[in-house]
Amino acid sequence: MDISYFDFLMPIHWFALAAVVLFFIALYLFYRHRKSDAFLLKKAWQEHSCEHMKDAVLFDGVDSYLFADDVVLLQGKILIVKRDESQGYIFGASNIHEWTCVKNHVTGKFNNPLEKVGHFVTQVKQECGFDAVVGCVLFGSQATFPKGVPDGVLQMQMLADDLEKLKGDEQQHDAAKAAWDKLTQMIAHDKTKVTL
Repeated sequence: MDISYFDFLMPIHWFALAAVVLFFIALYLFYRHRKSDAFLLKKAWQEHSCEHMKDAVLFDGVDSYLFADDVVLLQGKILIVKRDESQGYIFGASNIHEWTCVKNHVTGKFNNPLEKVGHFVTQVKQECGFDAVVGCVLFGSQATFPKGVPDGVLQMQMLADDLEKLKGDEQQHDAAKAAWDKLTQMIAHDKTKVTL
């Protein structure tokens, strides 16, 4: 191809063309970021939680520790969240011990993640003397539930709506805040400093 064909473009034209291309790339990346799970999660916590803790570690009262990815103070409840990175088609129910994940025609089994978050919820209720504590497992946008979403499961793309439904009674806020303050004294935030 004859390069002289492009001689009419001055250096300033090349610069402008490169700037336009970079602008569209940046716009595309910004749009993708806005749809990312991390962005949706951060936005949901900011808009729907009163307070929030990440990577919570709680002594189980016997000889072990319980872990939660997020502990959230809502309007009148405390929400315990375990995040699950499973992708593909998920089949499970709250009362089934083993769940199934199918991705790219490969089937895998994993333990019901609601069970672990349930232990954390029970311990918080006992330690704080507050009953409006709920536990959920949060799946990312790459997970789908063809046979229905089990009770206690949150999906990233619906998280804001689900948090609005879960927020609890405003009259319970003082009791929830008192339980939250007690809970923050008991929770460790660094899993690496916990002796197992």
